Amino acid sequence: MFRVRFLSLLALLLATTAGCRSVSVDSTHDDSVDFSQFRTYDWLSLPLTSPTAAKDETVVGALATLLEKRGFKHSKDLPDLLVAVHRTIEGTLNTKGSGYEFRDGRLRTYALQQGSLVIDIVSAKNKETVWRSSASGAFRADQTAAERRAFIAEILGEMFDGFPPRR
Repeated sequence: MFRVRFLSLLALLLATTAGCRSVSVDSTHDDSVDFSQFRTYDWLSLPLTSPTAAKDETVVGALATLLEKRGFKHSKDLPDLLVAVHRTIEGTLNTKGSGYEFRDGRLRTYALQQGSLVIDIVSAKNKETVWRSSASGAFRADQTAAERRAFIAEILGEMFDGFPPRR
């Protein structure tokens, strides 16, 4: 009887957590802008002293891949768009939160960190933001490099769902 209740509870827990998201994504854009006129992009440099300036090549590389798959070409000479990447990660683990996973027949916990990723796409011509997407929430602090790349690619895919917007 105990085993049946435990397995039922475990199934409920897994079904519940499978639907939960640890990261929320929001995107917005200027409806008056015709995105079909844009073909090229370059990176908008932030001062290296800026605490939110992303120096993370994993994010920048994954974003470059995503933009190029969407038909944009990187160009340092007269780009149509400028892309700014901002991120924050809490320097300490969020000790109030921990995640759970079922692996190797055992329920395991892992530590989480809190972070945000904001990507602004700016018209190079008039220096106005035409697209902004943000993701914030908790993520595993102990991800391997491969897990981190996959996680970032997934989040960027969600952040840029519908980009570029069609008229």
